[in-house]
Amino acid sequence: MPALPALFRRARAAVVALAVALGCVTAVAVQSPPAHADATCSANVSVYGVLADGRLTYTAIDPDNGNIVHVITSSRSIGFTPKAMATLNGNTVLVTSTAGVLYRIDVITNATSLTFNDPIDLQHGWTHTLLTYDGHGHIYGTTSAGVLLQYLMSAQNGKPGPLQIGQRVEIGSGGFYLKTLAAAADDRLIATASDGQLISYAVTASGGYTRAQLDDAGWQSFANLVSPGGGLYYGKNPDGAMYWYEDADPADGRGTDITYHLDDPVASRGWTQILLSADPSTCTAKPPANPLRGKIVAAATGEVGTPEAQCDKYNEACDGGRLDWCAMFATWTWATAGVSGVPRSTFVARGLGKWGVDHNLFKWRSSSTHGSPKPGDWVIYGQPDGQVGGHVDVVTAVHPDGTLTVVGGNVSQQVSRRVIDPDTARSGANNDQPISGYVSPPGA
Repeated sequence: MPALPALFRRARAAVVALAVALGCVTAVAVQSPPAHADATCSANVSVYGVLADGRLTYTAIDPDNGNIVHVITSSRSIGFTPKAMATLNGNTVLVTSTAGVLYRIDVITNATSLTFNDPIDLQHGWTHTLLTYDGHGHIYGTTSAGVLLQYLMSAQNGKPGPLQIGQRVEIGSGGFYLKTLAAAADDRLIATASDGQLISYAVTASGGYTRAQLDDAGWQSFANLVSPGGGLYYGKNPDGAMYWYEDADPADGRGTDITYHLDDPVASRGWTQILLSADPSTCTAKPPANPLRGKIVAAATGEVGTPEAQCDKYNEACDGGRLDWCAMFATWTWATAGVSGVPRSTFVARGLGKWGVDHNLFKWRSSSTHGSPKPGDWVIYGQPDGQVGGHVDVVTAVHPDGTLTVVGGNVSQQVSRRVIDPDTARSGANNDQPISGYVSPPGA
């Protein structure tokens, strides 16, 4: 089981294409998107799991900081080989067996010990590969043929009997070959695919659905994904690490507002369960308090492909590219998004870094960490000392593996988008300036 609290730091994967840079000029691109969040939770996040030997586990996680506050493992096994599970509430779990039996497990206590009654055989024929419950009466499951199914759970006390799970509806067929599946809200699902996509599905009252791709890469490593609602997502890697993510608006179909707590995982080891599931009704989403970061991302992303000849739109001092204009573009994105006090007359990238230091908005990246970038931040290459020879990009996405999607001006003689590894990325006049840190927009 996970060790208490997450004082470990992530051992990072180092994989990513590096850009070749000259001055404010960096070579070509790639694309992708994710970045910030908020949730209202009635209690700690409750996560149930099953170990390979059949024992049940319970973990309570503080939703505000991702720290483990309580963990317990049962002494007895559930008595069958599990295949999929869904948590109905804080003391009721559904688990299917490899033989296709759907069991209900009623937890007696999860305080100083984890005890439960004998599993209750509810129904047979449950051969689903994945299972989840949305906290609002709907159970979802996928099949090996890629079908997504919905069932109605009608028990008022949250403990269904054999006749209280039914009304099977086929939501979609053929395209639901998913690696993980969790419920994020009423009739709203979050899932990952083996190719690394992060996907959300909004199921309609008529049995249809709307699919949104939140991220196109980086999520393939997770063996389990769970959600207590409210835009909080928890992903477990096969190596036993657990990471947490916050989606500012889980209903908007966008991944650009997901915050990635890469430097502060729930735990960097110890999660050895083969199945995991969270109480889905613990948290609810509330509107983002400040939309500035999303506006910055939208402003930067909307300019991708703009040629250098048109750089005067970012500052008339650009003069068609006669001056390096990466700083002009970076300050333009903030000003366009409505950030106040933007240093529009600072044309040197490292000067923007110094401005960030002077205004207590600079976040240092040490040689051993990615730092803590968020979408909307400026990425500063070179020390924040006001000297020439550096570069500045705008962060538009932060990915699970620590890589960043950035958009920068004066990159290959245009506004370009690319993916970088902040540990190894270099830019500047001689392509030798590492990332020193990030500048946060004031008021965000």
